[in-house]
Amino acid sequence: HFATFPEELVKKCIEAGCPEGGTVLDPFAGSGTTGKVAQDLGRNTILIELIPEYLTIIKKRCKNVKNIIYVR
Repeated sequence: HFATFPEELVKKCIEAGCPEGGTVLDPFAGSGTTGKVAQDLGRNTILIELIPEYLTIIKKRCKNVKNIIYVR
């Protein structure tokens, strides 16, 4: 199952570890919280997810994601 967490939690990590315009990798995208926050902060994002049902959730939350990697 995906585990949602507060956006503020991941925001601090992204701001500390990735410059504006940089790329954030989330190998366990789940509901897309990391991708959403990364986009809100002006970062690019690469999201990887194993469960196909989560892809629709991610696409709703992360409007500007061009590619979500689905691993079978």
